[in-house]
Amino acid sequence: MSNVVVLFGQRRATIKTQPTKQLSEIRTEACKIFNISPASGFTLKRNGAKLDLSLQLRFTTIAAGAKLELVRVSNNAASTPVQVFLRTTDSEEQLNSAFTPSTSIFAILRKFEQTERAAGRGNFNITERGKPSGTMGSGRLLYQMPAVRVTNRELKDFEGLSRTLADLGCGPRERMVLRFVPTEIPFEEALERIGKLEEAIGTAETPSEEAIPASSTVIPTKQNTDNVDMLDAPPIIPTGAQDSNSTTEPEIAQSLDGANDAQPAQPAIAVFKPSNSPTPAAARLEVPDSVYEVGINQVKKMKEIYAKEGLPVRLPSDKEIEEKEAVLKQEMEKIQTIKIKINYPQNFIVVQELSGTSTASELYTQVRATLRYPNEPFVLMIPPREKIPDSPKRLTIDLKLRSGASLHLVWANEASQKARNQPALTQDLIDASKELPKTVEPMDVDVDDEKDGLDKGKEKKKEVNKKEGMEKKLKGLLRLGKK
Repeated sequence: MSNVVVLFGQRRATIKTQPTKQLSEIRTEACKIFNISPASGFTLKRNGAKLDLSLQLRFTTIAAGAKLELVRVSNNAASTPVQVFLRTTDSEEQLNSAFTPSTSIFAILRKFEQTERAAGRGNFNITERGKPSGTMGSGRLLYQMPAVRVTNRELKDFEGLSRTLADLGCGPRERMVLRFVPTEIPFEEALERIGKLEEAIGTAETPSEEAIPASSTVIPTKQNTDNVDMLDAPPIIPTGAQDSNSTTEPEIAQSLDGANDAQPAQPAIAVFKPSNSPTPAAARLEVPDSVYEVGINQVKKMKEIYAKEGLPVRLPSDKEIEEKEAVLKQEMEKIQTIKIKINYPQNFIVVQELSGTSTASELYTQVRATLRYPNEPFVLMIPPREKIPDSPKRLTIDLKLRSGASLHLVWANEASQKARNQPALTQDLIDASKELPKTVEPMDVDVDDEKDGLDKGKEKKKEVNKKEGMEKKLKGLLRLGKK
């Protein structure tokens, strides 16, 4: 675990950090140490440039022991409205509205709920969902908690949902993804806690009409919802072109002014559509027979390899094995990014780019962000039967995955028929998919040219040896080189 130093005037505080810690959490801890509030009234700077507080430390260039400045936010920046795009996983639509930075996440959900009900959708329910505890007979009604994914984290309890946009370090535009998590909280108890929460946080504050960049609307997910952040997953950037009439959204939440000092390594995904040809690409290649012919140089190399492998080799000691593993681990730590190819059930291929420190859980979260039904259970597998567990194990060090690894997405036995029968990818990603790049055909290798070159080399060597022999004979006759 490393640390960073936060400066506030003549005072300083050392904050313990880890790669997944967000800059907004560092700011909150620093404000508690300096005994200043509210934390949303301050931001962090490095070398005079403001930092994007929604980023995790691993997505920045901040090294261990770096010095950050805690500065007060100007009144204009504190009142700048945040455009919020909320995508629900159980319907293909996206809600859009603007809120002040002091608005809590729960208040935003209630505001969207009230707006949709006022528009004639009386059954629209986000914050007051219940589900029976049993499948049949008498059972208790249990509360279904709304879980919101925003700024690379998931808020799935009342404490997390009471946090404001400013507390989370949200930028001018934020994407949120909503799903529902079953709990053991009785429904009537949840309603009481909701009432107390509303008294504490108040209602959603919307900015004036002059400050709102866009009105509250319902946007189909096909309009650029590919950039929705999912937990630790990076923004999804489709490779295809979008409709010229569609609304263009930024690929990531832009940092505050002059945040060039904290540019993260933002991974992306590429989506490729299945081939229309019934013949596999490998079978369509015309491979010349000369590729399979073995030249003299290749035979010599093979003999050298066989001779080397045939020599007796001493088994490594425990110390040598540990040293080798330590060197391998150091090499793995140096990996910045890793690309994983995932094959989906309908033969779509998605290439996911992740950080070198990413875990299997983060990979599952990023894959879940691309699914049409993200709540359906699935498994990632290495052919033919090895499963990748949804765990905090590192992809590179623990699971030994390398860039270019190919995985398969398989629906779990508990998955519904609806998810199995429909395309696994969201419609916007399917529309943005492109053709697979063409395979480069192997070059025709002329073995005869290789032989000719070898013969010419031998003749040249003989000429040099003959010339050297004649020189030695002349020196011997003339008795040159003797004292």
